[in-house]
Parts: sequence; structure tokens; C-alpha cells
Amino acid sequence: MVHIDVRGAFLFATLDAPATRNALTDAMVSSLHSAVIQAASSPVLRALVIRGSGQTFCAGGDFARFRELMAAPAGTLDPIIGFNRAFGALLEAIHGAPIATIAVVEGAAFGGGAGLAACCDFVLASNSAEFATPEVTLGLPPAQITPFIVARLGEAAALRLLLSGQRLKAADALACGLVDEILSPEALDPRLTALLGQLRRAEPAALRATKSIAHRHRGQPLGTTLDFAADQFALALRSGQPAEGLAAFAARRPAAWAVDEQTPKH
Repeated sequence: MVHIDVRGAFLFATLDAPATRNALTDAMVSSLHSAVIQAASSPVLRALVIRGSGQTFCAGGDFARFRELMAAPAGTLDPIIGFNRAFGALLEAIHGAPIATIAVVEGAAFGGGAGLAACCDFVLASNSAEFATPEVTLGLPPAQITPFIVARLGEAAALRLLLSGQRLKAADALACGLVDEILSPEALDPRLTALLGQLRRAEPAALRATKSIAHRHRGQPLGTTLDFAADQFALALRSGQPAEGLAAFAARRPAAWAVDEQTPKH
């Protein structure tokens, strides 16, 4: 189950299956993908926050589902391929989201859970968090998460993690770039609130344009990206929004688009 909670300009998606440490079922992957689409389609939302209930982020794949799939005949289209690719589509949606994405990690972020975190723009972790990609030790490739771990860590660092199946404490995850900040459990929610407070100052269209420029650069020559960025800059300047931003700055007041950040009880 995934609980979806929209508060002000922020959408919170909470994985809630504590009995399985929030292992990724088909339904959970589908619900989380729908939440990303919902967040991306709203012009007023600034950020998507992903976290887990029960002091666990996500323990990875649903082993019971793996056993079911192994027992099913491969057929013309192997159901394992569809199952695995659906998770990749979720990671792709998070990685390419037009709004800010934040992972709040407590406890285990293993396998697919590590992949979910790696796709996000900000990763805030409790000092009790642990990360691992143990797939190779189970006889599996870390199939869908590999490109996103590589994108965040760089190929050499990613391969050291993915090929060894090493388990990382929060401090090690910070050192390799998988985590952006480590906080005590009691400081995690206040830091999230402060981060959302920073994001609420961003004009929604400018935030989305910034993400689109970054996404464009992933697969196109630099000059093409800079041409696209110039177009986005002109559109923003002619929209009239910067005039409000400059006026608010001069008057030392919040801009008209600023909204109160709200963090749900967790």
C-alpha cells in the first residue's frame, strides 16, 4: 500500500507495508507510479517526497512475487520481463520528474529501495539508515536500478557497490554520494520541513524549466541543451513572473507564488 497525501505544494508518498519492510509489490509499484504522474501533471506542486513507514524505507523486491513468477511458464512474453520493466518505468518516471524529488530514508534501503533513493534529487537519511544492492549475491543482476545508481554515483563508484553487494552504513552512503545529508531521527522531519521551505520559494514554472534543462543535457550535445535553455529563459522572462520575484526581493516579502510548507505526521 502507498499512502498519498497532498499538502500545499507538496505530494507525500509513503510506502506502508511494515510486515514486509515495505517490499515492492506490483500494486505498490503501480500506486507509486501513479503518484509520480499525479505530481508531474499538477502545475502547482513543487516536490514529491517518498518515504517508508515503520522506520524502514524499502527492503527491495517482493520475494513471494519472485517465486510466483519463477513458477509461471515463460511463454511468448515472459511475465518476469514485464514485472521487472514496470519497476524500471517507475524509476524512469521519478528520475525524469519535472518537480523536485526527495527521498527520506530510515532503516533499510535495499535493492529496489536503493534504486528509488538514487533516482531522487535530494536524499535525506537517518543515521540509522543502511543501503545495499545485494542482487548479485542472490544470483541476479541489479537490472533496473543499475542505470540510476550509475547516474548518481558515476560508473566506477556504482560498479564497486553493485558488483560487491556491499552493505553501506549511512556515513558510507554519504561518502560515495548515495546520500546528501545524514540526520538524527529527531532532526529528520525538521530538516525536511526546512528543505520544503526552501522549495516553496521557487516559482513553479521556473522550477520545472530548470529540471527540463537538466534532463535535456543527459542525452543531447551541450550546444543543443544551451539553445533549449535560452528558449526556457526567454519564456520565463516574458511570462512576467520575474517582475514579481524582483519586486518581492526588493520589498523583502515572499513572492506571490510562495506557499506554506506542510509536513505530514509520520
